[in-house]
Amino acid sequence: MTKTLLSEVAYAMEAPECLLPHLPYLLQDLPSLSGGEDEVVEVLREVGFPKSGTVLDLGCGRGDIAIRVARAFDAKVTGVDGHSPFIEIARQSAKEAGLQHRCQFVADDLRKWLAKPARFDAVMMIAVGPLLGDPAKTMGLLRAVVRDGGWIIIDDGYLEDGVSPPADYEDLLEQGAMEAELTQFGDAIVARRIGSPAWRSFNALSLETIPKRAVELIELYPELKDAIDQYVARQFREVALMDGPVVPALWAIQKTAA
Repeated sequence: MTKTLLSEVAYAMEAPECLLPHLPYLLQDLPSLSGGEDEVVEVLREVGFPKSGTVLDLGCGRGDIAIRVARAFDAKVTGVDGHSPFIEIARQSAKEAGLQHRCQFVADDLRKWLAKPARFDAVMMIAVGPLLGDPAKTMGLLRAVVRDGGWIIIDDGYLEDGVSPPADYEDLLEQGAMEAELTQFGDAIVARRIGSPAWRSFNALSLETIPKRAVELIELYPELKDAIDQYVARQFREVALMDGPVVPALWAIQKTAA
């Protein structure tokens, strides 16, 4: 992994680089890295995603959502993530689920896959953040790898109307502006999930389990105490923001014909 890619993975995971090798340990109790696995399957069903369809999962992490989608739709899923320890877990999980023939996991810079031909039925980008730029630029890149009529599944957040953005969220848009950027190429939002109970349950589980694993990790690596404490503190801050003024959301956007 290059230094630049390492720093970008750390940014996406909201963790200092020194903690990247230890994230699988800290996050081992969570069913996914986003809490949105049920919502992703639900919106794909809602929009009529076909059986045996093809999916590109960019920033797939441990492959939790990719495996769920492969199982639910008998889909063929390619998952790409820059953090090789997560990819190793994803491959093992797919094998244990008997889905290794339907799930391909690749340790790579996800941006390299944006130059692939427009052949996938859907592309997913879940819990990755603004790695590709603002929502409009991100959509321009993601829709290029999807066939006409296919879907872009993306989660992000928006700012409650009429409030000032918190620190580190200065570029966050209100819902109307956010959705205008997501559809600026003429595509249509065909399903959305806003601040669902599943995310609240996931956040509660995160705040219950991550601090416990952090204590264990500090015992093993006392030299990382400051970094671990900062990571845990950030988790509490992020969860608090999702109670307002930041609203978590998941969108399914259907690509229009060129």
